[in-house]
Amino acid sequence: MYCPECGAESQKGIQYCRTCGTNLKPLEKLEASNRPLISFGKRKTPAEKRADHISKGVVSLFSGVGMSVFLYFLSAALVLKLPPEVIAQIPFEIEPVIKMIWLFGLLPVTSGVGHIIAGLLIRPKEQQQYLEPVSEAQPAFSVTDRTTHLLQPQKSTKST
Repeated sequence: MYCPECGAESQKGIQYCRTCGTNLKPLEKLEASNRPLISFGKRKTPAEKRADHISKGVVSLFSGVGMSVFLYFLSAALVLKLPPEVIAQIPFEIEPVIKMIWLFGLLPVTSGVGHIIAGLLIRPKEQQQYLEPVSEAQPAFSVTDRTTHLLQPQKSTKST
């Protein structure tokens, strides 16, 4: 094992580098796990992506609805609790502004709806359908069958 700071070789089981004093314990744990420093993870299948989008959407939708309800009641309480002197000092009408605070809860609601729609638009990967083998009982068609029938003289069925 080599020290990541100074590059000095050190024995296994030593906690600190003898040259520079760097803690080598995390390096030992990393070597013991034998995994790369960066892991990219496996790719999700379309069905997993679909389920992930829909679940995130449902959570975001309901948390947004809850937040809207909370902000609605909070805004009603704020309007009642503000003293008239504070309201008189504000140069604009504050009551409609405070009553509209609940609209901030619509942001996660719209995000949730978007996730749900995106999840519903992801189609599961279709499995390839293979052609059925031609049974031996059916006659095999030749490329020249059609032209042969066209060139054969047609028998007339007229009686003379």
